[in-house]
Order: sequence, then C-alpha cells, then structure tokens
Amino acid sequence: MIRVSDIMDKEIINVKNGKKMGFITDIDIDVNEGKVVSFSTTGEGSGGFFSRGMDVDMIFWNDILKIGCDTIIVNIGSERKLDIDEMKI
Repeated sequence: MIRVSDIMDKEIINVKNGKKMGFITDIDIDVNEGKVVSFSTTGEGSGGFFSRGMDVDMIFWNDILKIGCDTIIVNIGSERKLDIDEMKI
C-alpha cells in the first residue's frame, strides 16, 4: 500500500521523451469505484499548491508504468517515427 504523501514526494518522468514533469499537486479519486483516476501536476520546479494560475498537466492512472522509490515513470504522448531517409549519421 502507498500513502498519498509518499506519492506526492516522487518526481514524474515521461518515458517517451525523458522530460521531467514535476511533482503531483492533486489526486482525483472516483469515490464510487474506490479508484485513483488521475493526478495533476503543475510542472517541474513549480511551487506546488501555492502556484495559482500555472498550467496543470493531467496524468491518468493508466499512463503510469512504474512507481519507484524516487520517481513515477509515465508513458504520455506519441513517439515520432523516423524514416530511414530522415536519419543522418
């Protein structure tokens, strides 16, 4: 079992692009189902709860790949597919 306070201390990283997405600022729970639906984050380096007016990113529970000791790894967005002709070595 994981406590909410433990999850909010973990940094979120997107596996698609390696981008640091910041820390969780809010959790949306479906009380009828008893399940976590999504997390909100205001981005890397934001002031968390006190950062009013900042852009908020939503991370859905289904996008989480792994909750580790220090980080939460998510899979958000699409990968760019490169043609062999586009690659220059």
